[in-house]
Amino acid sequence: MPTASTYTQKTHVEKLALASSHFKTLYTALCDYIESLGDDLVANQLKLYLAYKKVQNIFCIEIYNKQILLRMKLDPDTVELEEGFTRDTRGIGHYGTGELEVSIKTAENFQKAKKLIERAYQETL
Repeated sequence: MPTASTYTQKTHVEKLALASSHFKTLYTALCDYIESLGDDLVANQLKLYLAYKKVQNIFCIEIYNKQILLRMKLDPDTVELEEGFTRDTRGIGHYGTGELEVSIKTAENFQKAKKLIERAYQETL
């Protein structure tokens, strides 16, 4: 009798440990930048992602082999969406908080994302 396949999703910490040095560097820079925004932000390591919150989650970060996904509480209607960089995730199932998803693959993507990150931080109570 065949056994049921057992698939277990890697945790955020496991995926981070397996990430390339390029993505580990980007991830560290991203976390450092978010933490530099204010002392009122608190990191919360969850099983599948890292969240940053004030009273509620503002940012959620997931790391993958080919990108870092940053979701934030920012209205996608107020952002000019760019194919392959930003995406409206309202109505799409995903882990974490946030209606706007930013895909960070390069240092240039990270630099572009900074203004969105700052806006999300400023606009959240």
